[in-house]
Amino acid sequence: MTQETTTTPSKGCDTAVRHEDLFQVILHNDDHTHADYVVRSLQRIFGHSLDLALKIMIEAHRRGRAIAEVESESPARTHRDQLQSCGLLSTIEKI
Repeated sequence: MTQETTTTPSKGCDTAVRHEDLFQVILHNDDHTHADYVVRSLQRIFGHSLDLALKIMIEAHRRGRAIAEVESESPARTHRDQLQSCGLLSTIEKI
């Protein structure tokens, strides 16, 4: 005979990030910054792959803005500030 163990999550302990706690880091297009600089900045700041960084840069160029990352508020603010310190136009939006 085998014995089964069941684990029940404790009540009142919500460690998951709720949808309303998420923010989009938005990269805005500008006509002055070179594409390769934008791509390298996205890779350095977010750790994005070359392919993903290229897609974000191209979307920002074509549509005027692109979502660079979705994350909780504190890292979103930090990443926005890092993008801005690189001379890139960036905002965050609560989703």
